[in-house]
Amino acid sequence: MDGPVQLYWSVPTQRENGEYLDITEIGGYEIRYKRKTDSNYTFVQVKDGYADAYYFDYLVGDYEFQIATFDLNGLYSEFVRINPY
Repeated sequence: MDGPVQLYWSVPTQRENGEYLDITEIGGYEIRYKRKTDSNYTFVQVKDGYADAYYFDYLVGDYEFQIATFDLNGLYSEFVRINPY
């Protein structure tokens, strides 16, 4: 896939332990991505808990994407796979 890439996600409403997570507690999101043939990820932080999308202007090659949520205290969720549109 060569060209622009748009990622979308649903804003989480609960923590991994099942407790309620208010959107005002979300510090943002961390996206990691890499070419499928690479071993190291590149990281992008989105410091907006209300965000639900991220846009890459232009990527060359086949990539995999993962996303994690972090709260205002810096506590991260697990990274989960996210598919581009």
